[in-house]
Amino acid sequence: MRRNTALTRIMASGVAAIMLCAGGTFTVNAAEEEPVKADVSVKAIQGLSDDFIGGMDVSSMLSLEESGVTFKNANGEVEDLFTLLKESGVNYVRLRVWNDPFTADGQGYGGGNVNADRALTMAKRATAAGLKVLVDFHYSDFWADPSKQQVPKAWKSFEGDADKTADTVYDYTKQTLTTFKQAGVDVGMVQVGNETTAKIAGISGWDGMSKVFSAGSKAIREVLPEAKVVIHFTNPEKAGTYATYAKQLSNHNVDYDVFASSYYPFWHGTTENLTSVLKNVASTYKKDVMVAETSWAYTLDDGDDDSNTVPSKVTADNLKKYDISPQGQADEIRAVAEAVNNIGDNDGDGENDGLGVFYWEPAWVPVGTGGKDNAELVDTWNKYGGGWATEAAGEYDPNDAGLYWGGSGVDNQALFDFDGKALASLPTFKYIHTGAVTDHVFTKIDPVEITAIDSDSIDAIKAQLPSEVTAHYQDGVDETETVTWQSAALDWIRGAGTYTITGTTNAGHDVTVTVTVTATPAKDYVTDGSFENAENDKNWTIAGTGASITEDSGNAADGKRALKFWASDAYSFSATQTITGLEPGEYVLTAMSQGAAADNAAITDGVALSATTGGKTTSDALELNGWVKFDTATVPVTVGADGTATITITGNLPADAWGNVDKVSLVKKTETPVKPSTENLDKAVAEAGKINRDEYTNESLAKLDQALAAADVLLAGSTYTEQDVNDVIKLVADAIAGLAQKEVSSLTVTPSKTTYQVGDAIDADHDLKVVGNYSAGMGNVTLSADQFTLDYDFSAPADAAKVTVTLKSNPNVTETYTVAVTARAEGGSGNGSDGAGNGGATINPDTGEGDKTNGANGDKITGVLSNTGSAVTAVGLAVVVLGVAGGVSLALRRKRS
Repeated sequence: MRRNTALTRIMASGVAAIMLCAGGTFTVNAAEEEPVKADVSVKAIQGLSDDFIGGMDVSSMLSLEESGVTFKNANGEVEDLFTLLKESGVNYVRLRVWNDPFTADGQGYGGGNVNADRALTMAKRATAAGLKVLVDFHYSDFWADPSKQQVPKAWKSFEGDADKTADTVYDYTKQTLTTFKQAGVDVGMVQVGNETTAKIAGISGWDGMSKVFSAGSKAIREVLPEAKVVIHFTNPEKAGTYATYAKQLSNHNVDYDVFASSYYPFWHGTTENLTSVLKNVASTYKKDVMVAETSWAYTLDDGDDDSNTVPSKVTADNLKKYDISPQGQADEIRAVAEAVNNIGDNDGDGENDGLGVFYWEPAWVPVGTGGKDNAELVDTWNKYGGGWATEAAGEYDPNDAGLYWGGSGVDNQALFDFDGKALASLPTFKYIHTGAVTDHVFTKIDPVEITAIDSDSIDAIKAQLPSEVTAHYQDGVDETETVTWQSAALDWIRGAGTYTITGTTNAGHDVTVTVTVTATPAKDYVTDGSFENAENDKNWTIAGTGASITEDSGNAADGKRALKFWASDAYSFSATQTITGLEPGEYVLTAMSQGAAADNAAITDGVALSATTGGKTTSDALELNGWVKFDTATVPVTVGADGTATITITGNLPADAWGNVDKVSLVKKTETPVKPSTENLDKAVAEAGKINRDEYTNESLAKLDQALAAADVLLAGSTYTEQDVNDVIKLVADAIAGLAQKEVSSLTVTPSKTTYQVGDAIDADHDLKVVGNYSAGMGNVTLSADQFTLDYDFSAPADAAKVTVTLKSNPNVTETYTVAVTARAEGGSGNGSDGAGNGGATINPDTGEGDKTNGANGDKITGVLSNTGSAVTAVGLAVVVLGVAGGVSLALRRKRS
């Protein structure tokens, strides 16, 4: 852990350090001088205050317990969840509150069925465990987020009436918090709405939304004047949005303390941007800021077999930000905490305006397996609400929960495994204060990725192979290792495809490289089909109402601009572009769309993509299936002799339907080549897989591996020919035919004395002789163990080398031994023990095993000196040892007398 000298001295004294700020001081955690030992590595965050919030949202907990889930510490011992969180360095819990997440007959909607009463039950337990509570009002009967802020059923009669909604929010908030206060709950913060990016309680527009925010704030101030009022938004990656939200709150005189953000690395940009946008709010409006939700995955497995948010809705690139492991979770939590801590003191009060971080649903583990195919699991979800939504939730949210009800979509992002046992990442909020280190154990080498197009040369692709890679270790200390690739296999790349070859580092670690070759992009005949260049807008003729080419950042399928549409009344529009000079033939027209109706219902026939050529029109629907749930329309186009095609996007939509169309493309149709049969190549590869590799030399096996790598690469291609297939079949067949058997020699192990007293020296007069014929040139090698020295000499002529091995024992050691003769194949000339078969080995006196890196594929034959009380009898042994082209050694296994 790196610290400046003065701070180190203060912390070493065991007292809190006082950090000087622009306008005062704030207390910093007195971390240990050395980081604690743990199963993850976490670097302590410098300047972190003692009261930095390490919080967790565990709103589903009650339903999980009712479903039979128990939570266990790292030792597998069952503990109360709140106690376990407290022990892990957590100081806050966040609990959502839905107004009425139940049907009229009491069937819960799921997601924990968290109404005010159930939230209070959990809040009292959290307080008893010494944790503070953040109450998160959704002002909805079920999930509230950017895409839906549905009004509670009981408020439906005045939906859209901002004044009536504000009055009701005030009454409901005050009543609920009064019960929490009377119950003695330690409420430190209260959220007025959840991810209220566009609406709250069915109210949109800043005038109406601000009335609702102010009403909730007023209730909080009256009931819990010491609690902080929190307003919560999301999408910090969208440029300018947080500055706009904060400005609107200020302009409308909304009384609040904390500007909170969700931050999920899968979607929300970089932590550096997070710091920047939150610091701007803190410094401009003198507000505290925090992250109200974050998480990361420790596995890509699905615990309940009912699909997970990650990776199903996440791009591959965003999954690479951190490792998919408990260590990756710890890295993500630390990175987000550091980003918030970097906000600093912006108002001169001596306190960091970055309050802390809440991890979202770290305990939402599966309540069963088998997904919807398991009727018992479905019954459990419906009965207790331990999944994200029950079947009953469809009555309130038909377009989301009604279609996709089921289990936990985040069980692979929990800080507990699928059985409820704490992962090594759970105490990360403790470790960011103290630091944590783990053993220097190799974990992985990240796969290497190379991209190319099918017109690139093989040599150009090979030139991208790195000569060094970074090996990751559990303690976070990485090492650079050189790598040798099976690069010859790349000669068999044929066209577009995804090719994988392997390599080995100098430390013996395996590494892979994925080469993604894409086809040379076909010429696109649409002028600026992604609408990115405003100068090209003139190529589109837009008619009707509601549609325009404009920036729709974060919603566009490609870039930042798109053909965007919306209107408050029913509306129709068209966007047309005519393309001339086309070569007659077959083409394919495509475009992408996203959006929905006013109530977020899908629209499958309101927008269409069409092409007109030679008086004939073909078309396909551009569906609106939800926010950034892109649909692709595909239209076949036949261009005639006039070389002209007119492409048109049309819309005929109801009031408040919204969305955009983007990435319009017209390309010449290409025929997919017919691949030749690979049946015989598959048979050759299968035959190679049946080979007993222990019988053959490493050199000949290496040639077989090269041939098999070539087969793998070829079969991944898109344009290989019959001749290519036959050539690789011959490579594999020749490699199999060229396999070289390991050499066989006969050895005789003969003791010159049949009875030994325990402690007798086995010396020149009392030796154990191993006699056989070997290749010459090995030189003299000395192998040392704790108490033994073994010398042998293979310098005699190769045709008849007589070998005598003498083992000298320590006469002061009163133990018996198992004597083993171990042959090591693939030896070379010279001295050493470098693992290349050069005759050397290290003998472990505890196990009797030679170092397995020093030589390869040896068979071990054992002769025993047995204990007969006061004497040891040496039993003569004639043996045959296989594969001794490289050398022979004696290994000793100690036995206690």
